[in-house]
Amino acid sequence: MIVGEFSLGTPILTVNESGRHVLVGSRCPVCGDVRLPSRTLCGADLSECVPHELSGEGTVYEAVRISLAPAGFEAPFWIGYIDLAEGPRYLAQIEADEDAPPSHGDRVTLTVGRLGTSAEPLLGPIFRKVTDAH
Repeated sequence: MIVGEFSLGTPILTVNESGRHVLVGSRCPVCGDVRLPSRTLCGADLSECVPHELSGEGTVYEAVRISLAPAGFEAPFWIGYIDLAEGPRYLAQIEADEDAPPSHGDRVTLTVGRLGTSAEPLLGPIFRKVTDAH
Protein backbone atom coordinates (compact mmCIF):
# COMPACT_ATOMS: atom_id res chain seq x y z
CA MET A 1 0.00 0.00 0.00
CA ILE A 2 1.35 3.42 -0.94
CA VAL A 3 1.03 6.09 1.73
CA GLY A 4 1.14 9.76 0.98
CA GLU A 5 1.97 12.01 -1.87
CA PHE A 6 5.30 13.27 -3.04
CA SER A 7 6.09 16.79 -4.10
CA LEU A 8 9.57 17.81 -5.10
CA GLY A 9 10.76 14.40 -3.90
CA THR A 10 9.57 14.86 -0.32
CA PRO A 11 6.56 13.10 1.23
CA ILE A 12 3.89 15.45 2.55
CA LEU A 13 2.11 12.77 4.57
CA THR A 14 3.91 10.70 7.19
CA VAL A 15 3.34 8.92 10.49
CA ASN A 16 4.67 10.73 13.58
CA GLU A 17 6.15 9.22 16.75
CA SER A 18 2.70 8.71 18.28
CA GLY A 19 1.53 6.70 15.26
CA ARG A 20 -0.72 9.44 13.85
CA HIS A 21 -0.73 10.48 10.19
CA VAL A 22 0.38 14.10 9.81
CA LEU A 23 1.10 16.54 7.04
CA VAL A 24 4.74 17.62 6.90
CA GLY A 25 5.72 20.90 5.33
CA SER A 26 8.58 23.26 5.98
CA ARG A 27 9.12 26.29 8.21
CA CYS A 28 11.65 29.07 7.89
CA PRO A 29 13.53 29.41 11.21
CA VAL A 30 14.17 33.10 10.47
CA CYS A 31 10.79 34.52 9.42
CA GLY A 32 8.49 31.64 10.45
CA ASP A 33 6.93 31.17 6.98
CA VAL A 34 5.26 27.72 6.72
CA ARG A 35 4.87 25.97 3.36
CA LEU A 36 3.16 22.82 2.10
CA PRO A 37 4.63 21.15 0.13
CA SER A 38 7.95 21.75 1.82
CA ARG A 39 10.65 23.98 0.42
CA THR A 40 14.41 23.78 0.78
CA LEU A 41 14.82 27.55 0.89
CA CYS A 42 12.47 30.24 2.18
CA GLY A 43 10.96 32.29 -0.62
CA ALA A 44 11.07 35.43 1.54
CA ASP A 45 14.64 35.45 2.84
CA LEU A 46 16.39 32.43 1.26
CA SER A 47 17.11 30.86 4.66
CA GLU A 48 17.31 27.07 4.79
CA CYS A 49 13.93 25.69 5.85
CA VAL A 50 13.37 22.89 8.36
CA PRO A 51 10.71 20.15 8.30
CA HIS A 52 7.54 21.18 10.13
CA GLU A 53 4.67 18.95 11.27
CA LEU A 54 1.28 20.55 10.65
CA SER A 55 -1.73 20.12 12.94
CA GLY A 56 -4.09 18.98 10.18
CA GLU A 57 -6.69 21.52 11.35
CA GLY A 58 -8.09 24.15 9.05
CA THR A 59 -11.08 25.79 7.43
CA VAL A 60 -12.63 25.39 4.00
CA TYR A 61 -11.81 28.31 1.74
CA GLU A 62 -13.74 26.96 -1.25
CA ALA A 63 -15.12 23.56 -2.26
CA VAL A 64 -16.57 22.02 -5.40
CA ARG A 65 -18.46 18.79 -6.02
CA ILE A 66 -16.87 16.67 -8.73
CA SER A 67 -19.67 15.06 -10.73
CA LEU A 68 -17.62 13.85 -13.69
CA ALA A 69 -14.60 12.11 -12.20
CA PRO A 70 -11.26 11.58 -13.92
CA ALA A 71 -10.08 8.04 -14.64
CA GLY A 72 -9.36 6.17 -11.43
CA PHE A 73 -11.95 8.01 -9.31
CA GLU A 74 -15.65 7.50 -8.62
CA ALA A 75 -17.99 10.47 -8.76
CA PRO A 76 -19.35 12.27 -6.95
CA PHE A 77 -16.77 13.56 -4.49
CA TRP A 78 -15.72 16.91 -3.05
CA ILE A 79 -12.41 18.73 -3.34
CA GLY A 80 -11.50 22.13 -2.04
CA TYR A 81 -8.92 24.55 -0.79
CA ILE A 82 -8.22 24.20 2.92
CA ASP A 83 -6.68 27.09 4.82
CA LEU A 84 -4.51 25.21 7.30
CA ALA A 85 -4.11 26.59 10.82
CA GLU A 86 -0.40 27.20 10.23
CA GLY A 87 -1.02 29.33 7.14
CA PRO A 88 -0.67 27.29 3.94
CA ARG A 89 -3.63 26.81 1.63
CA TYR A 90 -3.86 23.20 0.43
CA LEU A 91 -6.03 21.55 -2.24
CA ALA A 92 -7.44 18.23 -1.01
CA GLN A 93 -10.38 15.89 -1.09
CA ILE A 94 -13.12 16.69 1.44
CA GLU A 95 -15.32 13.99 2.94
CA ALA A 96 -18.92 15.19 3.05
CA ASP A 97 -22.49 13.96 3.20
CA GLU A 98 -24.73 14.81 0.25
CA ASP A 99 -27.12 16.64 2.58
CA ALA A 100 -24.33 18.65 4.26
CA PRO A 101 -21.86 19.82 1.60
CA PRO A 102 -18.70 21.64 2.69
CA SER A 103 -18.84 25.41 2.51
CA HIS A 104 -16.63 28.43 3.12
CA GLY A 105 -15.59 28.69 6.76
CA ASP A 106 -16.37 25.10 7.77
CA ARG A 107 -13.81 23.74 10.22
CA VAL A 108 -12.10 20.57 8.99
CA THR A 109 -9.54 18.10 10.26
CA LEU A 110 -7.15 15.74 8.52
CA THR A 111 -7.99 12.09 8.05
CA VAL A 112 -6.25 9.58 5.83
CA GLY A 113 -8.17 7.51 3.34
CA ARG A 114 -7.97 5.71 0.06
CA LEU A 115 -7.78 8.00 -2.94
CA GLY A 116 -9.16 6.72 -6.21
CA THR A 117 -10.05 3.24 -7.34
CA SER A 118 -6.73 1.93 -8.64
CA ALA A 119 -5.76 -1.69 -8.00
CA GLU A 120 -2.81 -0.52 -5.88
CA PRO A 121 -4.35 1.36 -2.92
CA LEU A 122 -3.11 4.92 -2.50
CA LEU A 123 -3.65 6.50 0.90
CA GLY A 124 -3.75 10.27 1.02
CA PRO A 125 -4.96 13.30 2.93
CA ILE A 126 -8.73 13.71 3.10
CA PHE A 127 -10.33 16.40 5.23
CA ARG A 128 -13.51 15.84 7.25
CA LYS A 129 -15.82 18.50 8.62
CA VAL A 130 -15.55 19.00 12.38
CA THR A 131 -18.87 18.60 14.12
CA ASP A 132 -19.46 20.37 17.40
CA ALA A 133 -20.62 17.91 20.05
CA HIS A 134 -23.23 19.45 22.33
